[in-house]
Amino acid sequence: MIIGIQVIALLFAFCMIYFSVLHFKRRELSGSEIVSWIIMWTLAIVVIVFPELLQPFAKTFLVTRVFDLMTIAGFILVISMVSVTYVRTKKLEKKLEDMVRREALKGKKKNK
Repeated sequence: MIIGIQVIALLFAFCMIYFSVLHFKRRELSGSEIVSWIIMWTLAIVVIVFPELLQPFAKTFLVTRVFDLMTIAGFILVISMVSVTYVRTKKLEKKLEDMVRREALKGKKKNK
């Protein structure tokens, strides 16, 4: 039996597949990226429709409900993604700062 939160999660997953395809058509995603996203969202749909598939994993990690397991996994995923994004942003900031300094020094040398 599909309950309300499952319906919302299914709608979200289908919207994310739509947006992934849209970004692919705009050439913002490569072929391998679109395949990865579609596989990920398809797996999410399977888990949403058949949550009992995760029951053995929940028992392994001593979690009583599958929803709790998915919530914990979601938090872990979001925290790790934010950490990776932060580090990459800092590296990009550093590269941009170095490039701006080099260009500024080039402009100053040309003016002399």
